[in-house]
Amino acid sequence: MASRETPRVPAGDGRDAARATVDELNRLLAAYADSPRVQHVRCRDVVPDGTNREHTGVSLEHAHGIALSMCRDGFDARHETPVVVRTSAAELFASNAWRRWVRFCDENRAATPPLLDAGDSSRALYTTLGSSHLNVALRLVETDTPSVFGADVRLGESMRRDAALRSATENGLKSVVLRPDTPRHHRRRVSLLLNRAALDGFVVRAEDGVAVLDDTASYLDDANKNRRGVEDGGETDSRASETTVRGLSLFQSLSRTLDAEELSSLVRIKHGIDLERSQAGYADVSRTGRGDEARERERDPPERGTRIRARL
Repeated sequence: MASRETPRVPAGDGRDAARATVDELNRLLAAYADSPRVQHVRCRDVVPDGTNREHTGVSLEHAHGIALSMCRDGFDARHETPVVVRTSAAELFASNAWRRWVRFCDENRAATPPLLDAGDSSRALYTTLGSSHLNVALRLVETDTPSVFGADVRLGESMRRDAALRSATENGLKSVVLRPDTPRHHRRRVSLLLNRAALDGFVVRAEDGVAVLDDTASYLDDANKNRRGVEDGGETDSRASETTVRGLSLFQSLSRTLDAEELSSLVRIKHGIDLERSQAGYADVSRTGRGDEARERERDPPERGTRIRARL
């Protein structure tokens, strides 16, 4: 269809590699797209796919950092378009992705969302290939999970102040949905390509789920300024020294390419978080107004014969 074609950019603009990435990503998305291709997907219905960031998963600190930003600055309508793979409850709970997520939540149980009733086992669930941290951050806000940045940060209160954030959590985000038969090696490839979006200068459109190059002039202008700033020790242009491409900070650019543990280390450095707190699973945080005993009961595995409860 003509509407799903990637707009052509004149050759010789220095973006051949980015164009090739966009073309490859669009071929993969088209090959495994669900029907409809773009659907609203709620944060409560997703877990990170097992192929994320070279199988390293997500960074808890980065998800909390995004949640903190949404709490303080509001929900950014220019967010990335998530890419997810549809699955069933039975398939998800038997998957490696689910086992990794349960282990991740158990290791960081003080700072991860409480258990959620999975409800109807026939309903569709999803694993995220792109924007996994955004979805986890929305879930942290939705459940008012204690922040690793201090007891004075109340994530849940931001939903009452910000209608856009409330809509994003309650109604979900427009997401590109892939079919359950998407092979693992193609899931991994899509995840890797999506992580290059910021540096290569492309986005996935929310309206039709197609990857397109951003404005060429803006991209090259920022890239060249950044290169000059680095070469000159970052002193000639303060904006250039803090920017890589299209107005992204160095931190934002690195956050797209590092594996989960490297990203966690970067966030801890940025926010001054002690490594010991992270290694202890942030056991020092607690939910205001709720006892630890009640929270532990929520996380206890269900007895045989009871309805499955899921950390999503």
